[in-house]
Amino acid sequence: MANLRHLLPYLARYRWPLLAGLLCAVIGASASALGPYVLRLAVDELASGRIVPASLLRFAGLIIVAALADGIFKFLQRMLIGGTAYRIEFDLRAALFDRFLRLDQGFYARHHTGDLMARATNDLGVVRQFLGPGLNGTATALLTFAAAAVLMLTINRTLALIVLLLLPLSTLVFVLVGRRMRQVFTSVQDQFGVISTRAQEHFSGIRTIKAYAQEEAELAVFAEDNRRYRELNLRYVLLSGALWPSMALCLGAVAALVLLVGGRLVASGAISIGALVQFNAYLGLLSFPMIMLGWMVSLYQQAAASMGRLVEVLHQQPAIASPPQPIALPAPRGAVEYRGVGVRFSAEALQADSDDPGSPANERHAGWMFYDVSFSVPAGRSLAIVGATGAGKTTLVNLLARVRDPDAGTVLLDGNDVRRLALADLRRAVGYVPQETFLFSVPLRDNLTLGVDDPADPAVAARLQYAVAVSRLVNDLGQFPDGLATMVGERGVTLSGGQKQRAAIARAVLRDPAVLVLDDALSSVDTHTAAQILAGLRDVLRRRTSIIIAQRIATVREADQIIVLHEGRIVERGSHAELLRLGGRYAAMYRRELLAAELTD
Repeated sequence: MANLRHLLPYLARYRWPLLAGLLCAVIGASASALGPYVLRLAVDELASGRIVPASLLRFAGLIIVAALADGIFKFLQRMLIGGTAYRIEFDLRAALFDRFLRLDQGFYARHHTGDLMARATNDLGVVRQFLGPGLNGTATALLTFAAAAVLMLTINRTLALIVLLLLPLSTLVFVLVGRRMRQVFTSVQDQFGVISTRAQEHFSGIRTIKAYAQEEAELAVFAEDNRRYRELNLRYVLLSGALWPSMALCLGAVAALVLLVGGRLVASGAISIGALVQFNAYLGLLSFPMIMLGWMVSLYQQAAASMGRLVEVLHQQPAIASPPQPIALPAPRGAVEYRGVGVRFSAEALQADSDDPGSPANERHAGWMFYDVSFSVPAGRSLAIVGATGAGKTTLVNLLARVRDPDAGTVLLDGNDVRRLALADLRRAVGYVPQETFLFSVPLRDNLTLGVDDPADPAVAARLQYAVAVSRLVNDLGQFPDGLATMVGERGVTLSGGQKQRAAIARAVLRDPAVLVLDDALSSVDTHTAAQILAGLRDVLRRRTSIIIAQRIATVREADQIIVLHEGRIVERGSHAELLRLGGRYAAMYRRELLAAELTD
């Protein structure tokens, strides 16, 4: 129940349709209890020998009316409660998707995509099943049981006590195995998430699988996961399937006992034959509620397990969020400053540094990706960051847009700590072209205008043409069957790596940000195209602050300032000419690049 209590706010939101559905359930249960009473009157009249066709027609009509009323109100009950279940599922899915979008990237690093998809589909469906058919069945079962129990007691207390004491034992089996069923069902759902993740990864990486001829190997891995899923399902089916024969046995035993005791009561004249028929009709009515209550225990266990998996996401708080009272940033200038910034290899918070100040730096700063990094970029100027692979260049620039927060120090934009700015304002001010470009399965134009307020604005159309020209994506538009309206495949699979990078550059330029970050954004294009793009970007970069990460010195040589990261520190800084005169790591990188170019030529 601890997990399902999180549904109470959603149930309260739709309390009136639920109450109307329960009212219809009360009327339907009353109508269903009326039929056996009419049947008793008919049987007693037949037993007395006074067979009047008109009376039989009247009794038959009353039974039909009771059945019709029962059917109408149960239909309304299912419409109201079932419809509410779908509305709650809609609200839950919307809340879940909203939470997915607000969670930070660290959350997605800890969870597989397939498992998150299973929660948003399979687990939500289980909860909706509990709220719809489950609540419908519970209302019908409890009300029918209450009505039948009262009427049974009016017929004969001895028979009623036999039924009311023994019949509930049939649901005890469900309660006894319910905990085990929930455990197994949780395992089933977790394994379903594993299979979903495996399939999603295989579909996304199908080119790699085929390139390395790993079809058979991956089939074997998937078959093993699928076999485990089958075994867990069979275990759950075994537990669930054993319940129904047990239920039938209990109901049959109670019916036999009622027939034995009731027959003796009829023989002794304590009750009439019609009363015994009425009593057995109520016993038949109670069979379904007992089965339904048992099924409800099963649904409850499944829903509790699934809701627990949903609550894990719904109650997950993002590590990166806007402050309660953010500083306004109406017109960002683009001045960037890093003050004593440090990031650990892990995501743990920085602990108080109690080391001896005289200890060696490599001991004092063990576990840091980089530490005590400080630099500033005036508005409208450019900064380049170079260094070996794994030096932390991408992590460093990710701090600016708060993809993650530093473990030490402060990052400022226009003199404001970025943690005190609203995320929406901050990320509108920073245009980011990542190493790995992600494109959605929508037309190319929609991918380029992502984040633009009004893509249909004529001014946006003119800026789009400019962005396409600057990124040199215009060179490839002739290869696309519908130009900018061409549908892009999943994750941009229909585009080459260079085309995707140029699309990302066009997307960032179109947003016209105050700060433009290029994270190795030209790594997938050839040298000639890279030179063309750089030439087109010069005008763009002159009008805004820019931070460039690149492996090619040719890409960064015109930056106003260049810093070199090595072993977690800035070891060199200056212009291209100054660093060459210094003759350090940057100069060595430049000489290697020139040598590689000569060998290539």
